[in-house]
Amino acid sequence: MKTKTEKTFDTVAFFRAIKEKLAARMEGMTLEQQKDFMRKVREGEIKIA
Repeated sequence: MKTKTEKTFDTVAFFRAIKEKLAARMEGMTLEQQKDFMRKVREGEIKIA
């Protein structure tokens, strides 16, 4: 029988939190503004903390 180990990092919770932060920052933006914002996030110009 396998024993369960305690997780130190929950991937699902982490990415859900990031998704919520992105949604809050992009609220009210047009599609073009959202595309530009996401490009800047991917390139590292904007940090999501």
